[in-house]
Amino acid sequence: MAIRSVPQPPFSAELLADLHAGNVDPELGAQLWVAARDDSDAAAYLKALDDVDDRLRALAVDDRILHPMPPDVAARMERFLEELDSIEEPTERVATLRPLPNGPRTTVVPTGVEDAPPHFATPLSPRRRHVVVLRWLAAAAAVVAVIAGAGVATQFLRGDDSPPTAGPATTDTGGELTSTLALAALGRNDVSGQLGSRSALADCVRAAGLDRAILGSTDMNYRGGAAVLILLSGPYPPKITALVVGPGCGVGDPQVRNITDIG
Repeated sequence: MAIRSVPQPPFSAELLADLHAGNVDPELGAQLWVAARDDSDAAAYLKALDDVDDRLRALAVDDRILHPMPPDVAARMERFLEELDSIEEPTERVATLRPLPNGPRTTVVPTGVEDAPPHFATPLSPRRRHVVVLRWLAAAAAVVAVIAGAGVATQFLRGDDSPPTAGPATTDTGGELTSTLALAALGRNDVSGQLGSRSALADCVRAAGLDRAILGSTDMNYRGGAAVLILLSGPYPPKITALVVGPGCGVGDPQVRNITDIG
């Protein structure tokens, strides 16, 4: 049986993000680009990443963006990323080939690939790869936050330690989870109780059937009861997902109250 030197469709979102960011060995990357462009799902995902880059560049010169990010807010985001980066990871990582979230899969094998000799990419260190992916996710979430409106911008730019709009126990969503309320949790990690640790949050997210990066979390009052709001990377960029769960969410008991995609 011929050995393939290049991963084939369906590609994982992580592999495509690395390819788009230039975090793949150049020789292997050139072959991956050919295979990815020939796959409809992969091509659409890469186009979405291009759209996020374009939106960020447009925001950088948009006259409506009156002020640069204050230093204290920038520091807050850096602390958020450093906290995520401090999570222990395995010393070696391999590309996980998982289907993309939407649409049928089209498997296309580029000409000449099957009989090519094995080729191994020079891997990034796990820590550097982790930081690159998280910084990209934070940038995508920032785009959504700006588009969502001034309410989120006002909350986010405060840059202090006061609770977000969705956080105080006296605040009730009235049965509706709005983008402004959800995005107020961006960059925060101030959940009380058993979901106060990142490992417990990660277990809760997996119990809810999601396998996403956590972008923020906070306590909230949802439909008259205590709940926890968890912001996650979305099904595809630049969307992000707001997950509302009960405070006892955990393995075998997800207590899902609401799942909403934003952006």
